[in-house]
Amino acid sequence: MEILIATQLGATQVSKPPLGGWGRGVQFTDEQAAVLDAVADEIIPGGDGFPAPSSVNIVGFFARYVTPASEEAKWYPFLPEIEFKARLGKLAGKLMARDPLGRVEVLRRLEADDAEFFTRVRDVVYYGYYSRPEVIRAINIHLEAGKDYRYSPQPFGYSDSMADWDEALLSRVTGTYIRTQDVRPVDLPDDLAARRAVKRSGVPDLPTAQPAPTPSGA
Repeated sequence: MEILIATQLGATQVSKPPLGGWGRGVQFTDEQAAVLDAVADEIIPGGDGFPAPSSVNIVGFFARYVTPASEEAKWYPFLPEIEFKARLGKLAGKLMARDPLGRVEVLRRLEADDAEFFTRVRDVVYYGYYSRPEVIRAINIHLEAGKDYRYSPQPFGYSDSMADWDEALLSRVTGTYIRTQDVRPVDLPDDLAARRAVKRSGVPDLPTAQPAPTPSGA
């Protein structure tokens, strides 16, 4: 069964996607949740201080971004509940009895056979995993460049982690500039204008746009 993609071409969206996903979310069976955990754990293996996706409730994130059966799947990731659950059921038989290497092979085959569906599932795994507080803490602790990372810089920005401007250094900066409103055209010297004309010889002028007509009564 193919995922139904209610999109994009010819569709007129008159409302906005629900902020933070669908409030109540869809409900997964134990088998469906196990398949999602297994898929996510192979896409982003835990280790080196980072938790596995299955340990940070990646299933709960999917539950909010799979479109409920009562709604039209018109926003990314375009995963309608009924069709998505059917796909999980098919994956269960291929995936759950395999060891990690076998699961990776199943996912590689899925990516080759249905790249669109695989990409959407992978994207939700990425979005969900890197939004989890446990993962953000791991980034803060284990990555040198991530010590000041937070899920959203607003409303505080990064003022608590950025170094102050070096006022002494700034005070030594000198230079001049011409304000935009003070810029004036200048006449080219005759010899420079002649050289420019020779350089452009044989090069057709680019067409220029005609000025828009003045509205009547203006």
